Amino acid sequence: MDIQDRQYIGILASVDETDGRDTVFINKGSYIQYRVKSLLLPQESPNFLSGFISSFEDDSEINDDEYSSEEERINNFEEAVKDKLFIYSYRVNEEGHVNLGNRKTSLAKRPEKITRDTYFYAVPVFCSKNNDTSREWELERKWSLFREYENKEEFIEFLKNKKPVGSTYGYYPDAFTPSFVIWLDDDGTMYAIGHVIDNRHNMQGGLIIECDKISIVNIDEFDEFWVYQASLNPTLMFIPEEIYAKVEDKLLKTSSVEKTGESVEIDLQNNPDKMREDVSANAESTKQEEELIEIDASEKTDDLIIKSMDYHSQKRNLFYNMKDFVNIHTALKCSSLVILSGLSGTGKSAIVDIYARALGINNTGNPDENRLLFIPMRPSWNDDSDLLGYVDLVHMVYRASDSGFVDFLVRAQKEENKNKLFIVCFDEMNLARVEHYFSQFLSLLERPANQRELQLYDKQYSGRLYNSAEYPNRIKIGDNVKFIGTVNIDESTYHFSDKVLDRANVIQLDVLNYANMWTKTKYASLGNVNWTMDDYNSITVTNSDEDMQLVHQLLWDIHTLLHSANSKYGVGPRIVKSIEMYLWNLPKSGIGDFAYSDGIDLQIAQRVLTKVRGPENQLGEILDEKSENNIYLIFDKYYDLSKFSICRDIVQQKQKELESYGYCI
Repeated sequence: MDIQDRQYIGILASVDETDGRDTVFINKGSYIQYRVKSLLLPQESPNFLSGFISSFEDDSEINDDEYSSEEERINNFEEAVKDKLFIYSYRVNEEGHVNLGNRKTSLAKRPEKITRDTYFYAVPVFCSKNNDTSREWELERKWSLFREYENKEEFIEFLKNKKPVGSTYGYYPDAFTPSFVIWLDDDGTMYAIGHVIDNRHNMQGGLIIECDKISIVNIDEFDEFWVYQASLNPTLMFIPEEIYAKVEDKLLKTSSVEKTGESVEIDLQNNPDKMREDVSANAESTKQEEELIEIDASEKTDDLIIKSMDYHSQKRNLFYNMKDFVNIHTALKCSSLVILSGLSGTGKSAIVDIYARALGINNTGNPDENRLLFIPMRPSWNDDSDLLGYVDLVHMVYRASDSGFVDFLVRAQKEENKNKLFIVCFDEMNLARVEHYFSQFLSLLERPANQRELQLYDKQYSGRLYNSAEYPNRIKIGDNVKFIGTVNIDESTYHFSDKVLDRANVIQLDVLNYANMWTKTKYASLGNVNWTMDDYNSITVTNSDEDMQLVHQLLWDIHTLLHSANSKYGVGPRIVKSIEMYLWNLPKSGIGDFAYSDGIDLQIAQRVLTKVRGPENQLGEILDEKSENNIYLIFDKYYDLSKFSICRDIVQQKQKELESYGYCI
C-alpha cells in the first residue's frame, strides 16, 4: 500500500462494450483473465482494464477449479461477479499516470437500485481516532490514518484552521475535488460536510481540505445507493452520480451544521472564529433553507446554454460577466471561427471548456465521447504540415500531426457523428503566424458547409499510401465543427492580418470586478444536457425579414469615413452579412441584460475596429474627437441604435496609442 495508490470502481464489461471481444477468457497460462469497465468519475483512459483471478486480495472470493472445462470456469466466474462491483487499486506515478502493474482487487455487492451504467464519485470518509473498525484496519494494513480528533466538532475545527485531517487510502486529490466529504459517527450515522473548494496533500501525506463555508447534512437516507465497506477501506466511499448531485443540493439548501437535530452555519470567510450557534449546545436548532435556482432543461433554447455556462463556471469557482456568455454563444452560432482575447489569466481557455460542458460536448462520463480538442500552438509552426501532417514517401504512409487535429476532423465527419457538435480550441494561436499554419482554413471557412474540403495530400497518392483508407486525401469539414482561438497580445506573439480579422469575431474578455462582482449563484444540480447539431440548428437564424436598413446605413457611414483615411480601411460585404446574422441570433429574452444595442456596440468593436490600425498621419483625424470629421460624430448620429460605450473606449485607447507611439494597433 502506498499514498500514490488510487482506488477505482468498476463492473465486468459486456461483449458489446468491448467491440465483440471476450470479457472473460482463459489465457495462455491457464488463468482466468477478465476486463473491467471503469465507473469512476471523472473518467480517464483507459476505460477498460484487464485483471487476473490472481489479483483478488481474498483468494476465497471466487472458487476457480482449474480442472474444470474452460466453459465451466468462465460461467462460474461470470455467475460469481454478476451482481458485484470491482474495487481495484492502481499505482499513480509522479506524472499522474496509472501503472497497471500494481493492482489489487476486491468485490463489493452492487446495490439493488444501481444499474450497470451508473457512474460514481470517490469521496473521502473521516471518523473519530477511536473508531474500532478504522483502528483494526490500520493494524491489519500497517497503515496509519493519523486521526487527531475524537468527534465531528473537533474535525470541523481542523477544517476551519486548514489543518491536515490525516491520510486516506486510494484517494487522489489532483484528479478530482469533491464539493463535500463524509463524516462517519461512531454509531454509524453518515454526514456530508461541505462546501469544499480545494484539497491537497502536504509534504507528509496529510490531506488539507479548504472550505469557504461549512454545512453538515445527514445522508443516511441514501445508504441504499452508495458503495462503502469499512473493512475494505474505511477512508473512501463511492457515491452514484445522481445521489452525489442530490447531496450537493441538500447542502446548498441547508446552510447549517447539524448535530442531533441542531443547526449551525460556519462562515469561514466573514466569521472564521465564531460559530453562529455552538455545535455542542442543546438549544433548539434553526434550519435555514435557501431557494435553489433550477435550470429548466426541458426545452433547448439559447437561455439554456447561457445559464448552463453560468452553472458550470460557478461550479469551478470561475466568475464571468453574463454578457460574455451571450456574446460568445451568439458569435459561435454565426461563424465558424471565434477568437478570444484578453489579459493572461482572464479565463479564455476555461470558458471554452465551460461552453463545451454546456453543450454536453466535454463528457466526463465517457472520454471517448468527448468532442472538445485543445491544441496548444507552438512558436515553431510555419506551415500547415505542422498542424495537419505530411506524406512519408519513404514508408508510404500519411504521418498525421501529433496535435490530434486530423484524427479529430476525420472522426467528426463519420456518418454516425454528423449530428454531433465538435469544438477545436487553438490555444495561444498567435504564438506563430496564423496566416502560415492556418492558411487552408482561412479560405475554407467562408465556403458553404457542403463545399469545405481540406486537402491533406495530393490525389496521386490516394490508394498508394498504406493508411489512405484512414486518412483520405481530402477531409470534409462540416458545420458541426466550431473553431475557437485564444490569444494574448504581448511581445511574444504576432498580430493578426486583415485576412484573419475579416473571418473572425475577436472577443475581448475583460477582468470581472473581483472586489464586488464575484458572487455565487446557488444552482440546483444540472445533469448533462447533450446538444445535437439539429438542436443547435433549431436555435440558429440563417435568414430574417428584420429591417436592417438603419444598421446598413451606420456601417456605410463608418465605411465611408475609414475609406477616406486609407483605401485599405473599410467595412466589406462579408462583415456586413456577419453582423446581420449576429443581430438576428441574439437571445430574444434579454438574458444577462444583453440588449440589441449591446450587440451593435460589440459587433462594431469586434468586426470593424479590430482592423483600424496604422500611423497617425492616416488615422489621427478620424480618431480625434476634436476634428471635424471623426468617428464619434457617427456614434452620436446613431445614438438611438446604441450608446457605443465599448466602441468609444476602444477609439480612446487607439487615440492614446497614436499620441504616445504615432501608431495604433
